[in-house]
Amino acid sequence: MNFDLTPEEQAFEQELEAFLQEHQSPEVMDAHPEQLSQTVETPAKRGLMKKLAERGWLGMSWPEEYGGQAKSGIYDFILTESLSRYGAPQPGKGVGIVGKTIIRNGSEAMKKEFLPQIIAGDIEFAIGYSEPNAGSDAANMQLKAEKREGGWVLNGQKVWTTSAHFADWYWVGARTDTSHKHKGITLFLIPMDHEGFTIRPVHTIGDERTNEVFFDEVFVPDQYVVGEVGKGWTYICEALDLERFAMMPVGPLEMKVGALVDWVREARRDGEPVKDDPVTRGSVAQAVTELEVSRMLQR
Repeated sequence: MNFDLTPEEQAFEQELEAFLQEHQSPEVMDAHPEQLSQTVETPAKRGLMKKLAERGWLGMSWPEEYGGQAKSGIYDFILTESLSRYGAPQPGKGVGIVGKTIIRNGSEAMKKEFLPQIIAGDIEFAIGYSEPNAGSDAANMQLKAEKREGGWVLNGQKVWTTSAHFADWYWVGARTDTSHKHKGITLFLIPMDHEGFTIRPVHTIGDERTNEVFFDEVFVPDQYVVGEVGKGWTYICEALDLERFAMMPVGPLEMKVGALVDWVREARRDGEPVKDDPVTRGSVAQAVTELEVSRMLQR
């Protein structure tokens, strides 16, 4: 199997590279990018998303009827990798997780409301699956959703909601039926400025912020139920597959290995070129080989 990019795909990657070099800025890019995707937290980072949207680079694999270009998913992949290489924010949650799940399962009214905002880079989402007793066993979520006239009332707690303090909408799984574990979960969309939310920061040892979110009589109209009641677990599994698409880019590793090779090429120790040391050469060769293996496995 040939994993090389086509000439058209290579041309798109080069266009992206030129764009990112032109827009390099510490306000929107991390000088030392890590593996996890960067969030779109600040106005400057949202501005970068808007520029990507203006060039038609958000939702390229979406159907044309929803504003996309019906391109192969490899174009979304190239975009994700290029952004990660520069430590730039990722468009994954809205375009990938939420948007594609709505395209497949949302009502026509939901599609009309959210899809144009997503593909224009106008809206950001927080994802609410994890709870104190629903981490690796995500289907064990206990956030309670009770039926009321015209909608649902949610009470309970979520944890590790990274974007809760700046997102516009909350993509949330809740338990609507206690008699079934997997078939008792429903997905909801809720505005993050809802008066029933209490958001508490949790700062990690890696100097990142995530959040606990407490629900107190949070009313959600029926129109903001995603798909069918009780099928939320199926939709969450679909969305998790889409999330993994952009979760672990190799772009940051490419930059680090490249920096290592450049340093070894010029460095000297005890008057001798480091590049001539057989142990160093073996270590660098191993790193370059493992990077290439990672790149091919990902593709």
